[in-house]
Parts: sequence; structure tokens; C-alpha cells
Amino acid sequence: MERRSRKRRRTESPLKSRFDEFPTALLRSIFNRLNFNELVQAKSVCCSWNLLGEELVSNIPWLMLPSKKQVEEGDGTDVDDNGYHGFWNLRENRLYSLKTAPKEFRECCCIGSSRGWLVFLQENTVPFLFNPFKQVKIQLPSVDRLLGLKKMVRNIDGEFELDYFDSEKGSRRFRFKSCPKQRVRECFIQKAILTKKPENNNGNYGLVLLCNNSEEIAYHASGSNYWTVLEVSHPPYQDILCHGNYLYALSDNNSIEVWDLHIGDGRVEKKSDIVFRFPDRSLEKLNSLRDVCTMRFYLVESCGDLLFVVRFIGDYVDWDGTLLSEYDLLTEDCNHPKVCPYRTFLFHVYKMDFKELKWVEMDTLGDRALFVGGNQSVSVSTRCLLNCEKDCIYFSDDCWEKMEEDYLYGGHDMGIYNLSDGSLKPIYEFSSDKIQPPPCWIIPDPAIMNMESYRFVAIVHTKYSTSPGFQFKQDSNPKLLIPSETEVGISMYLIKT
Repeated sequence: MERRSRKRRRTESPLKSRFDEFPTALLRSIFNRLNFNELVQAKSVCCSWNLLGEELVSNIPWLMLPSKKQVEEGDGTDVDDNGYHGFWNLRENRLYSLKTAPKEFRECCCIGSSRGWLVFLQENTVPFLFNPFKQVKIQLPSVDRLLGLKKMVRNIDGEFELDYFDSEKGSRRFRFKSCPKQRVRECFIQKAILTKKPENNNGNYGLVLLCNNSEEIAYHASGSNYWTVLEVSHPPYQDILCHGNYLYALSDNNSIEVWDLHIGDGRVEKKSDIVFRFPDRSLEKLNSLRDVCTMRFYLVESCGDLLFVVRFIGDYVDWDGTLLSEYDLLTEDCNHPKVCPYRTFLFHVYKMDFKELKWVEMDTLGDRALFVGGNQSVSVSTRCLLNCEKDCIYFSDDCWEKMEEDYLYGGHDMGIYNLSDGSLKPIYEFSSDKIQPPPCWIIPDPAIMNMESYRFVAIVHTKYSTSPGFQFKQDSNPKLLIPSETEVGISMYLIKT
């Protein structure tokens, strides 16, 4: 018996045992300095490394992009079969392309991005949550009655064929017999946000939809099989925000309505409804440019403050940034007018003064950065993301009503705006301005992103390269600029497996 026992001990892996017992705080400090490929490699070492690697992979801001080849080789007329095919890693300034994209990225319409999860709407009006890195999918109740759609079926051309319920509610909406994939976002569901991050598929979370031309807000509590349509007072709405147990809705007339979602029991209770004076500076700017621009509004929670973000979008912007009117597009050849896509050229940011109940202008965001667009509007600390620029607004295209105006542009209006000096620069460039489906930010839960940074003094190398999730190929050279979370004193570790 003693001989067999010794033999059994020799078959155990002492190396694997030591890795599993590696101190969690030390391991986290090491992993926070690895790029994405290195994290994927380290995940395969042992169970504890895999769990931590999964957590950290989901905490990186990503810009989800369509296939560069499809975008640049297409003529802009047949984009409904295009799908998301890669992710731009903000921390590394590197593109990771998918070797094989899931069918959801091509066949379904992305209707939201919140707390590291994507929200899609598939045919038969069934939405679902999708974690692109863990490959986890959570089905949600149908929204057929909410949208007034009896049928929503994807045809061979990639468009959705529609049929409607015969009701007064449905008759108020556009009644297309078929619609392109992105028109679903324009007419039916404009934004989808989570109340909190789903845990193990059955945690207490909820999903809020801004829908039906931004005139209605609906709420689904996990564990239920229905949607609750909220009583609203000032439609249409520009943005929705979940913070704590509360839902905030920002309307066109600068009012904010607040509901207590009572997360866990499914009840919804309206708490307040306040109409604020629109900021004078932004109103003056709009009046001076009313014929050449439009505005979009966002509501962002930042370090306990409530921010009001005003985005100015030129209706027609020349290559040098000049704002043009529709008349300026006319040329001597009336069959070929000048093509000038809409573009963002300015942001104003305000903070709520809760004592005076008014918006106070902010000249700087300090070390914060904002992410706005089709995703949940969030604020993050740039001390946690060394490649994320402070005092900047990262924006993506959410002009759903303009994306289908022309086959030469749409989905292109994305970039980085510096609030201090007013400068603009691109995030990721295509040679075409018709970018479909439109790029979308995948931003982790803001609570995870807003930790202080610490000093890096350790690194791990492994030779493994397998991943239980997506398989990626590297498209550019990495820049190893990844932050940490707490200051610790650690010696250099070099571990090869």
C-alpha cells in the first residue's frame, strides 16, 4: 500500500499546485499588466488563473467593429449581411479580428451595450443578452406586443420582413413592410441598458429599453416573463441611465424623470419629475447654427455627480470641418451634388447643482473620460486606463435617423473630443464613411473601472495559447500600457510553463 501511495504522489503536478496557490492579490497585480493575448495564454495554466483572467478580459473597454474588408470593398448598398468581426482594444491600441464570428453578429441587430454585455434583437422580436468573451447568452421575453410587431422575419437579403398587430398603438408608428437591420434601431429600440451586471445567469438584474421612436420606456426584471411599460410624462427621450436602484430618463425638453426599480421584487415606482432650464451657452450655440446642425443629449453619472452632455452634430460637414447647409451641396451638375456626411464637431458638459436645481458648466473633466453613443453612457477614471486620455469624450455614431439617408455614409461619426482644447481626433479609421453595422463601445461595469492605479513590478510569461472563448488573430504590434489597482511592493517574477 505504501508503494502505491508514493506512486500516486509522483503523478501529481507540483507545478500546477504551486500556480493554484499563487496569492490572489499578487496574481491580480501581475495580470493587470498583461496584454490581451498574454491574458488568454495565462488563463490556460490552471483553474484559478482562468477565473481571474476571465474577469480581467471582461474589464477592458473594447470598440466592436465590422469587418474592415466588407466595409472598404462594399459600395454601401448591400450592408445588411455585414456583421461585427473585430474588437479594438483601447488599452493596447490594437485590433483583434475574429477568425470565426458568431452568427449573432451578422444576423441580429445590436440594440445596446451595457456593463460589459451586448443586447441583441433577433427575428421573431426576441431580445437576448450576450457576453462576447465568455460566450454566455441569456434569453429575454419577446417584445412583440411592446413594439406592436406580429412578425419579424429575416429574409434572404438580410432585411427584416414585418407584420403588425391591428391596434391603435401600432398604427402610430411607421409601418414598413420590410426594414434594413439598422432601421430597427431607428424606429423600434433606440437603447438598452442593464440595471446591474448579470451573475451566473440568474442574479437580480433588470434591462431597460428606450423604444418606439424614443417615446416609451420598458423594464424587465430578471426572473419574470414580461415587460413593464413605465408611465412617462415628457416623451420623446434622449437617454436613460441606471444608477443604484434608480432609473433616470432625460427628455428632449431637458426634463429628468426618476423611478425606483425596487430591484429584486420587480416593482417600479416613480419618484420625481423635474424640468430644468436648458443651459444658456448651448442654447445660444444652437440658435446660431440652427440651420446647419442638430443636438443629442446624454446623462452620465460621474463620481456621484450627474452630468448633462450636449453633442453638436453638423448636418453636412466638409473635409476641412466647415459646416454646410443643404443649399451648399448643390453643384453645377445637379445630378451629382457634393457629398458631405454629418459629423460631430463640439461637446458641452454640465454638472447638476442639486441645491439650485440647475446645470453648471464644466470646463474640464479632470482625470475622467466619458463614453457616449449607442452604449450605456459612462464615466471612467483614466488612472485605471493608461491609454485612455483624460478630459476627453469618446463617442460613437448613434444618429439612427441619419444612417440610412445615403449609401455613402452612416455609422462613421466616431472619435475622441478633448473638452479642454476642443480638438477632435479619430479612434479607428476606415477608408469608407459607410460603416455598417455601426461601431459600438463595450464598456465594463463602471464600478469596476473606477479603481485607483498601482505600481507594476511583476510579469508572467506562459507558452499556452488556447482559449475557451473566441479565437483572435493579431493585426498590429502591441503597446503594453495596462494599469493596475493598488500599490504593492513585489519582486520581479518570471515564470515559464
